[in-house]
Amino acid sequence: MKIIKNLVSTSKYNIKCPYSMNAEFIVVHNTANDASAKNEIAYMIGNNNQVSFHYAIDDKEIVQGIPENRNTWNAGDGGSGKGNRKGLSIEICYSKSGGNKFIEAEKLAAKFIAFKLKEKGWDISKVMKHQDFSKKYCPHRTLDMGWQRFLNMVQSELNLLNKPSTGSSTEKILYRVQTGAFSKKSNADALLAKVKAAGFDTYMVQSKDGLYKVQVGAYSVKSNADAMAKKLKAKGFNVYITTESGSPVTSSPAPKKTLKVGSKVKVKPGAKTYTGGNLSSFVYNTVYDVIQISGNRVVIGKVKAVTAAIHKDNLLVQ
Repeated sequence: MKIIKNLVSTSKYNIKCPYSMNAEFIVVHNTANDASAKNEIAYMIGNNNQVSFHYAIDDKEIVQGIPENRNTWNAGDGGSGKGNRKGLSIEICYSKSGGNKFIEAEKLAAKFIAFKLKEKGWDISKVMKHQDFSKKYCPHRTLDMGWQRFLNMVQSELNLLNKPSTGSSTEKILYRVQTGAFSKKSNADALLAKVKAAGFDTYMVQSKDGLYKVQVGAYSVKSNADAMAKKLKAKGFNVYITTESGSPVTSSPAPKKTLKVGSKVKVKPGAKTYTGGNLSSFVYNTVYDVIQISGNRVVIGKVKAVTAAIHKDNLLVQ
C-alpha cells in the first residue's frame, strides 16, 4: 500500500511526539475540515501546537506525519492517557462538508486500517474512536453515518486480505438488518433520525436499484442479526434481514426547530426557573406554549396562563 511520508522534524519531537511508543490499537478521527491529507499533515508538522496524529487519509492518498514508534497528542486524554500514549492515530479528511470526497476517503481509510490490522496481527476489536477516550463526538461524520457501518467496512477489507489466494472458498455472507427502503432520500432521512433517536447506531446505503436503505448493523452470524432485529421490533420498527449491500450515503440533518412565540415546548428534566427557583415535577412532563421571549428569558404557560419563566437553553421545541 502506497504511503507518502512527510515526517515531522526530530527537532519538534518534544512538542509533537515526545514519547517512544509500541502501538496497541488504532484511533479513528475525522478532521472536521475540508483540506487534503497532504495539507493536513503539512499544517500539523509546521505549527507548534501540542496536537498531532500519525496519518491523514483523503480520497486519493495516505500521508504519514509522525513515525509509528512515537506517540501523538490525538485523543485528548492527557499526558498519560492510553489514547495519546498507545494509539495509532488516523485522521479521515473532508468530513466538514462530507459528500463523495469524504465517502471515498472513508473507503481508503477502511482499506488502510485493515492493512494495519493484518500487518500487526490485530482483529477488529483494535479499532477505536476518539470518542472512546475523551467523550468528544469524533469521528463526527463517521459516527453520524454509523460507527458499526464503518467497522463493517474495515472487516470486509480485512476479510479480503485474509482470503486464501488459492482454493475454492466462497465470499463471506453478511446478514444486514434493515428497517426501510425508499425511493426518496428525505423519507430515508426521516426514518434514520427516528431509529437514531431510539438509541440504535444506524446508517444509510443506496442499492444498485437506486433505493435508499436504512440499516442497523451487518453480521456474519445470522443469530446476531436476528437478535438485533428483535430489539428493533420491540421499539416498533418494521424490520427484515437482507444480504444485499450498497454504497454509503450521508444522511441529511433534520431541520432545526425555531423557538418563537407560539412554539410548543417542554422543559428539560432538572431545569430551574429563570431566576433559579425550583419547578414542580409535573412541569417536566407537560407541553407548554411560548407566551413571551425577551433575550434568553422565555415565558411559558397554557394559552395565556403563565406557568414560569425559563432560560431558552432549558427548553425543548416540540
